[in-house]
Amino acid sequence: MSQSVNRVILVGNLGRDPELAARREGDGKIANIAVATSESWNDRNTGERREKTQWHRVVCFNDHLSGVIERRCQKGTLVYVEGHLETRKWTDQQGQDRYTTEVIIDRFDGNIKVLANGRNTGEGRFDDDRPSRSAAPRSAANTPGGSDLDDEIPF
Repeated sequence: MSQSVNRVILVGNLGRDPELAARREGDGKIANIAVATSESWNDRNTGERREKTQWHRVVCFNDHLSGVIERRCQKGTLVYVEGHLETRKWTDQQGQDRYTTEVIIDRFDGNIKVLANGRNTGEGRFDDDRPSRSAAPRSAANTPGGSDLDDEIPF
């Protein structure tokens, strides 16, 4: 039996504002984003710092996550993307066959989380409209039955 895995995880910055389009089947939206991932190293011969950036096309067919992208993402936003790869074949205006490989987030598979906003790179993770735990710090004195010895433990 042959088993395979088609899974992609990216952490990178949006290179432009998201593009949203209405779906044909209903009132949902499709979000298209361009995510840049970079690696850097020191050149062995010159000692010079080098950097290489890869661009990834990401298409989100999940209505809820497309809404999150629309509300929370803009150029520069740091995101965590999880999905699968698909390659599409299309024909250009000159009749040449072209291929595009995209990371797909659909209603069955994938996720996107905003790690840092493009304009305000403060802390926070959002995968929906609920406020993050760090957005409203709790004090033991404000919780029923709490004491000063109760600390918020991160695990």
